Amino acid sequence: MFEKTFYTEHLLIREYKKSDIDSFLRVVRQPEIYETTYAIPRNYTKARAEWWFKVIKINAKNKTAFEFGMFEKSTNRYIGNIGLININSLHNRADIAYYIDRDYRNMGYTTEAAEEMLRYGFEKLNFKRIGGMCMSINAASRRVMEKIGMKFEGTARCELLKDKVYYDIDHLAILDTDYFTKCKVEK
Repeated sequence: MFEKTFYTEHLLIREYKKSDIDSFLRVVRQPEIYETTYAIPRNYTKARAEWWFKVIKINAKNKTAFEFGMFEKSTNRYIGNIGLININSLHNRADIAYYIDRDYRNMGYTTEAAEEMLRYGFEKLNFKRIGGMCMSINAASRRVMEKIGMKFEGTARCELLKDKVYYDIDHLAILDTDYFTKCKVEK
């Protein structure tokens, strides 16, 4: 079941539209995003953004990844990306991925969006496991994953080569049993 729109307390999380390109580029080109993410290139061109929007649709059609734009509900302003990527239907697992505009950090929006992706992944897509990874230097990203109930599984030393520098990558994950237990406790 592929959902295209999600509503949370503060966010509208939806499929990207062609009209989102300029807003997307405004955020994804922020140096802070490049410096702390695993796979976003430094010089993000409009042509690359257009290509990536097409890839998102292909991935959704193939059920290999579902990525969405995050929009602040009160202003409809694009503030970041959230999604489930690296979907492996054979093993019922995926990874969570996200980034957020520097002006919207430390406001709880990423955690809110990530919680919605867990709900979608476990309650609608029936995943057994959702993993996540972040550069070890990205403490804020790790905090988001811990807040949503992910457990630290280890650090892969020198897993990422970026700008001729090797970075360690922290790996976290949550299982469906952890998620549903957490949901019962919160109710």
